[in-house]
Amino acid sequence: MSEDAPESTTDEGPSEPFTERVERSFTCSLCGYATTYEVEKLQDEVRATCLNCGDWTVQFAAPESLVDAAEDVADALAGETLTERQALAYLLRDVVGVDRQLAADAMETTPSNVDNLQRRGREKVADARRVVGRLQEMEQPTGGEGDGSA
Repeated sequence: MSEDAPESTTDEGPSEPFTERVERSFTCSLCGYATTYEVEKLQDEVRATCLNCGDWTVQFAAPESLVDAAEDVADALAGETLTERQALAYLLRDVVGVDRQLAADAMETTPSNVDNLQRRGREKVADARRVVGRLQEMEQPTGGEGDGSA
């Protein structure tokens, strides 16, 4: 691993199984040199000094290398809200950012079926976020009488 610790460019907060760390090869966007870093399981890019060209660059993982990781995470996320296939389609397309055909190949289905699974996954994730947001709002003090604020 480089002395320059790569910076994550993902917006995922710390939560299992996303934060599990794996060794993954990344390719420099300037010179194409491949370097291996230890990163979070679904991290698809890092910002680091390239060991070949010496420039501070964005380095990308091959989307194909993220498919197995997405399958593991989808298995862990599947449950009452999302099916494993909806979770996988959502992760591959919205989190990892692979194209429709690669997602379809990985899932052994058609691109249109991936679109349908992704759409249903997005809807369920949005509903879950809405519910969590409302619960968090209910936990906030309202500033009324008897709450110690004045």
